[in-house]
Amino acid sequence: MSIESIQNQKILLQTSNHPTPHLETELEIMQRLLEQGNTIYWMICQGDFQTCFHNPQHKIMHCQVCHSRVNQGARVLKQSIENHQNLHIIHYRDYLKLADFKTKGYPDGLSFDSIDALKTHQYKNYDNGLATMSSLVSFTRDHRPDLRKHQDFIQRGLLTGAYLYDTFDLVTDQIQPDLVILFNGRFIENRPLLRICEHKNIRYATHERGGKMKNFLFRFNSIPHSFEAIAEEIQTLWQRNDPKRDEIGAHFYNKRVKRVEDAWYSFTKNQKYGQLPASFEQNKDKKIITIFNSSLDEYEGLSGFGPKFYPNDNDGILQLCESLKAHPNIKVYMRVHPNLKGIDNTQNRFINNQLKNSNLEIIPPEDTVDSYELVNKSDIIIVFTSTVGIEAAFAGKKVVLLGRAAYESLDCAVIPKSHEELMTILTDDDYVFPTINPENPIKFGYWFESYGIDYKHYQPQGISKGLFNGKRIKANFILRRIKRLAKWF
Repeated sequence: MSIESIQNQKILLQTSNHPTPHLETELEIMQRLLEQGNTIYWMICQGDFQTCFHNPQHKIMHCQVCHSRVNQGARVLKQSIENHQNLHIIHYRDYLKLADFKTKGYPDGLSFDSIDALKTHQYKNYDNGLATMSSLVSFTRDHRPDLRKHQDFIQRGLLTGAYLYDTFDLVTDQIQPDLVILFNGRFIENRPLLRICEHKNIRYATHERGGKMKNFLFRFNSIPHSFEAIAEEIQTLWQRNDPKRDEIGAHFYNKRVKRVEDAWYSFTKNQKYGQLPASFEQNKDKKIITIFNSSLDEYEGLSGFGPKFYPNDNDGILQLCESLKAHPNIKVYMRVHPNLKGIDNTQNRFINNQLKNSNLEIIPPEDTVDSYELVNKSDIIIVFTSTVGIEAAFAGKKVVLLGRAAYESLDCAVIPKSHEELMTILTDDDYVFPTINPENPIKFGYWFESYGIDYKHYQPQGISKGLFNGKRIKANFILRRIKRLAKWF
């Protein structure tokens, strides 16, 4: 099924993530669907969310600027299509007011002794606690945030999630949509709609950034993070037998090494080509194992992510280092993910307080050591979920994957089942790594360069800047100035 096949249907589209290119992507989707004869109910927030990804503290001016920008997008969209009468803008409070919801007896003052207790909290049959935790982790950039410190956020998050779940229950009953479209599906403001669709067997699609600036992801009945969906997409795209697929797949890796910024910012652009750690020369006669960790806040709020037999990346690395103390012929480096630069969170404190006292040499996130040169000169690469794993496999290196990754189905890495098996892989010189089919890393590169739908109406001018139908979608100038002044004061 494709976006072009959606015709003459009734569609509910929720807008919830308004920075460029996400609002423009929604406008793109709606214009295409309206042109195909569909009727769209566009659900817009008017400050109903008590917290959301881009306004976690529920600042009133942020709400007003956001709503103004969405209204401007609606005006441009209506000017761009003839059948704009098939676009119906609806609001949450038209179906259920937050004040009325509160009077139904939603409990105030919920408190949790642990993160696990929060993550398992349910509202009806909706995983409200996990969605709240996911948004809290993104807000704090900490995979183990202080629940007492952020009690207000948790309360507002749980209230928002429960309110939206009941509201979407009413909305879908009244509209009876053939298809629901939403952003991402991970956060407080959109996961309730995703769960309603699942519980009522309503077909849905999620959207996100694509593999390149020129396109966007549009995936049916799946979230963007689904490894199963990615594995299926990789094989489907490869089977199209594009005559240039090998060239395109290899181009993905060449761009990474050259620090080209396309779909997202390059985390390695400030690294110096060819630079290795100062100690590398004196350890060149040892077996070099390099660990590339991940920033834990990126997947803490998602179920099914993380290491297979360790509590998390940090504990796994600590156990690994403890076991390798008995092997002085092995040198272990760890390149801390550049996305952790300058952040005071639980993960960085653990690295600085616990791992620094181990036999591990840590390369800080801001260090200019060249990650790709480190890959090339290491004997074994260890990753948890990082794309560096598949990049190392493309370079012909031995790779060990300890968590889940988008390329896990491509047989490009050894995936141990226990700590003991991992130690055998790392320390037994007779252990033979399986031969990698060189086509498999190419498949991943080709998928990354090819997945998604090319824009027709949105023209990107950068990662977070662009025009929709030749116009920049901006909030009211005065509101934007007031917001800046309020932030400055």
